[in-house]
Amino acid sequence: MIGKILKSSTGSCANRIKYIYGGKKHDHDIVNINTIDTNCLAFCPEVEIQRGSLENLSCMILDMDIATKLKVGEQGKPKRNLRPIFHAVLSLDTGESLTPTQWKIAVRHYLKLMGFKSTTKYTSVLHADTGNEHVHIVANRVSFEPSFPMVSDKNNYERNIQAVSEIENMFGLRKAFRPEETWNITVSGREVEGAARAHTMPYRSRLAARVGACIESTRERNGDILNFVRALRRQRVYVHLRYDTEGQPKGIAYEFEGRVTAGKTLKKARFTFQKLTTQEGIRYESRMLPQLQAELSKRNSASKGKPKAVQHRYWVNRGWIYLYFVPANTACSPFLKLKVKRTGAQVRQEIAHEEAMALIKAVIQILTALFGVAARYTAKPGNPRVEGYTEYDQDEAFPLLTPEFVPMSPGAAEAVDIKPSDRCRV
Repeated sequence: MIGKILKSSTGSCANRIKYIYGGKKHDHDIVNINTIDTNCLAFCPEVEIQRGSLENLSCMILDMDIATKLKVGEQGKPKRNLRPIFHAVLSLDTGESLTPTQWKIAVRHYLKLMGFKSTTKYTSVLHADTGNEHVHIVANRVSFEPSFPMVSDKNNYERNIQAVSEIENMFGLRKAFRPEETWNITVSGREVEGAARAHTMPYRSRLAARVGACIESTRERNGDILNFVRALRRQRVYVHLRYDTEGQPKGIAYEFEGRVTAGKTLKKARFTFQKLTTQEGIRYESRMLPQLQAELSKRNSASKGKPKAVQHRYWVNRGWIYLYFVPANTACSPFLKLKVKRTGAQVRQEIAHEEAMALIKAVIQILTALFGVAARYTAKPGNPRVEGYTEYDQDEAFPLLTPEFVPMSPGAAEAVDIKPSDRCRV
């Protein structure tokens, strides 16, 4: 059995409930849905969903959200880090199955070990129409108790592994490999589809393979953190460290192909700095810090030479502009991601402005070619108060002048009857 905890969400549980009952787009076709266990008032909403009614589903969402609304009403404006919705998936191996009663016992045992009580609302749904029988569990972490305390999400990773192991022993299920025993990572369907379009492997899978191979080679040589960083650099993977208040490393991230991924994000069970030094056998001592920082600043021979300027890429999607800034030396400067909200009208206005400025620059290039590079041009001051009006003031020679624009000779200027007083006015 595999137990996976999804990221907690804020606000209402509506999206999660609709997702597990097939009301929203799912990552697989949903044909057979059965409610395994729930303490909500609306029981088995899938029956009415098949008849085209969402009344019971709406009642379940309302029932599960009451605790959150009461907690927010008691505390006033909710905090940004209030994430009450818990979502986990328990999946069996191919060919294995459990009866509804066994699933009910497994779900209740799992919730108990994760810290949930009878005072918290939850529901669990069985999806039995795929190659791997699995159950979705959605619960509200806010309890119906005085002051509405929340179920703690600390050590969820360790508690999840313990709960899955006990359920495997309880029903004689095949033991799944523990995350710390393999280099496998979880890749989303979107990552797989994007990699398939590019005819390559998913980015995080390629990065994890390189980091895992370097850990094994360093361990075989009984190496330390310095050997590990050098091995990664030969694979064009560069290390970034995060430091504590005493200046010692406490976090690690990996840069590959211009992207930086935290070790916790890549594989929490093996790729964090703590796991590397305690579990994977890669030695680190505080005296190594100066030499380690010197190793981090190095790049392979293909990257040596004159530093390149900061690269940036962007694209527009539904009014959002996504910006990526990749510094030349990422050991000193971080990789930045920005997301800016822009409307379609704003984007079109900017494009129109750029086109107008390009036209003005082209006109000035032509004037420079006619009257000489030494000429200076200034737009006539004014404020016509019309939309799209732009003034252009250029005191120096136009910077984008190309060698193709050769200034005309004085004789050519006289041939077109241009007065000297007209040469500096546009």
